[in-house]
Amino acid sequence: MRHFRPLLSLLLAACASAPSAPSAPPTTPARSETAAKAADAVVRPMPSGIDAASLDESVKPCDDFYQYACGGWLAANPIPADRSLWGTTAVLAERNQAILREILEATAAGQPPEGTPYAGKLGDFYATCMDEAKLETVMPEVKARLARLARVSGSKALAIEVARLKRSGAEAFFEYGSIVDAKKSTDVIGGLRQGGLGLPDRDYYVSDTPKMKEIREAYRAHVAQMFGLLGDSPATAAAKAEQVMALETKLAESSLDRVASRDPIKTYHPMPRAELEALSKGFDWDRFFSEVGTPGVDTIDVKHPPYATTVASLVRETPPAQLRTYLAWTFLRSQVLALPRRFSEASFAFQSRYLTGAKEDLPRWKKCVAATDAALGEALAVPFVQRTFGEDGKRTTKAMVQAVAQAFEANLDGLAWMDAGTKDRARYKVKKLFEKIGYPDRWRRYDELKTDRKSLLGNLTRAAAHETARDLRKIGKPLDRTEWRMTPPTVNAYYSASLNEMVFPAGILQPPMYSREATDAVNFGAIGMVIGHELTHGFDDRGRLFDGDGNMTDWWSPDAGKAFVERAACVKTQYDGYVAVDDLHLNGALTVSENVADLGGLKLALAAMQAWAKEHPDRVVRDARFTPEQQFFLGAGQAWCRNIRPEELRRRVTVDPHSPARFRINGPLSNMPQFQAAFGCKGGEAMVRQTRCEVW
Repeated sequence: MRHFRPLLSLLLAACASAPSAPSAPPTTPARSETAAKAADAVVRPMPSGIDAASLDESVKPCDDFYQYACGGWLAANPIPADRSLWGTTAVLAERNQAILREILEATAAGQPPEGTPYAGKLGDFYATCMDEAKLETVMPEVKARLARLARVSGSKALAIEVARLKRSGAEAFFEYGSIVDAKKSTDVIGGLRQGGLGLPDRDYYVSDTPKMKEIREAYRAHVAQMFGLLGDSPATAAAKAEQVMALETKLAESSLDRVASRDPIKTYHPMPRAELEALSKGFDWDRFFSEVGTPGVDTIDVKHPPYATTVASLVRETPPAQLRTYLAWTFLRSQVLALPRRFSEASFAFQSRYLTGAKEDLPRWKKCVAATDAALGEALAVPFVQRTFGEDGKRTTKAMVQAVAQAFEANLDGLAWMDAGTKDRARYKVKKLFEKIGYPDRWRRYDELKTDRKSLLGNLTRAAAHETARDLRKIGKPLDRTEWRMTPPTVNAYYSASLNEMVFPAGILQPPMYSREATDAVNFGAIGMVIGHELTHGFDDRGRLFDGDGNMTDWWSPDAGKAFVERAACVKTQYDGYVAVDDLHLNGALTVSENVADLGGLKLALAAMQAWAKEHPDRVVRDARFTPEQQFFLGAGQAWCRNIRPEELRRRVTVDPHSPARFRINGPLSNMPQFQAAFGCKGGEAMVRQTRCEVW
């Protein structure tokens, strides 16, 4: 509002001193109208849900809407020392964490909230995690596990230890778990994916950029330091680091890049177990599957068959001592939380300097809340939901989901590039769409999980084994559609193509994403965008390959499919042009799914808001500083205010399919005539793209 205050002061001063004589020179009508509008804008109330302090009115909304909506917030909210990024969603996540902390501290002290299931297990897990003094006594247990790995010799013994590591939460060489068959969505089969790297992505090993080379050298030194902390001499530790780096580099060189690994067609290779064994001779799959808990598994979707061949070659040709070193490193880096402080300090020193940019490590309680949520999330969620999420929130979110789905169907009628048959199949898919809101209808059970207050390492590995067993038991059984893949306190949402479902945990259905006090327009801009985003994922470049029953099949006419590809290519090109940090551009191919979902999600949520307003005219807040459409766009923008450190931004641009927050707002809005009309943007201004992209 400060942008208009000087104009308002001048207007009031002029009114106070104006002579009453009729001979005063008249003010031109145009100027009078402009001044009146400006004054009116200032005195009207701020719509509920819009934070006036977050605005930066030194910037015009048509020049940089993200800065206009969030500039005040960005300036007033520097990144905390223990964080690599800080935004409105991070504030929400921290608030949820604080609630979980209160629940866990009370539970660990023997005073759990009424109705808390598995209170003893929750208390044990959190208490052992918080007992840092006890961590200093864990080394005999650690060295006993490492001693077993040091005795590994031969393919059979190696496969057994890879399976044991898998059960304890460490993925060596590859990742293995249950997966829905992409072409028969009622079947659950085994899934084998590339994995086993200590750095975030293959590009960290194969890229020739100076920054990546620097990170590789730092990683090599970090691995050596961690082995040194175990008691190895500097020369031995350095040699082991070279062994780890060499083996992981070979795995990385055989891995698909991030773009290719997100392609559901390129990564669909179901095969009988005998075929996997034939293409990867040298690794004892029978022993691995038996030890991990799926001795009878027959069909495995091998996401990248050449990678399985590489793993087998490495097992055959790599010196046994090097394989043992790699297994030891895989165990060590996966259990840092349960090790003495010196290990976590070394890990943080590397991560912060080269990957995240955080200046201080997270407080212990935050790590322990996150670990307990990962281990016993649906037990911890019960008191969290009782405290934070009411039935009214569930009803309102469900109504908004239905409104956005109706907006999608209505939007289909106006798509000239899509033929009638393809539209009918799209309608079938959206009608089959299933939504989960808040929390599961049936809570997960943890009866078989054993916990105690002796050792966090023991609790962590048993919890991982419990979850691994639960996951692998699904193979060969009917699909369980009630399962959730996020815990209810999580500040996130997801769409599953194989289940054709959207999931919105209670954790994200809190301010600023959703607030009972906010106007409907603001809520549709914030959580409505998220709903529209997830729905559009069912029709983005990946989701469109699956039908309404979750099966991967081509349900598009050739012309409609071609038109979609051309429209998605426009979005890819747009985001390729954005520079995230230094000279690092966004990867439009990596982020296209999320960018299409952002663009479609905003359009659908706006249409849903406008239809909702017609049905509920009494709820529309018009006598406010911003129009309902402007409230909508500000609600969307302020939900994504975020500061981020350069190191974290670089990492995310490399590995994250989501664009940075600034581009998640300015990118889609610069394509939307509805936004430009709401704020009076003209051609030639930054928020009006000359080449407009539109998919849905």
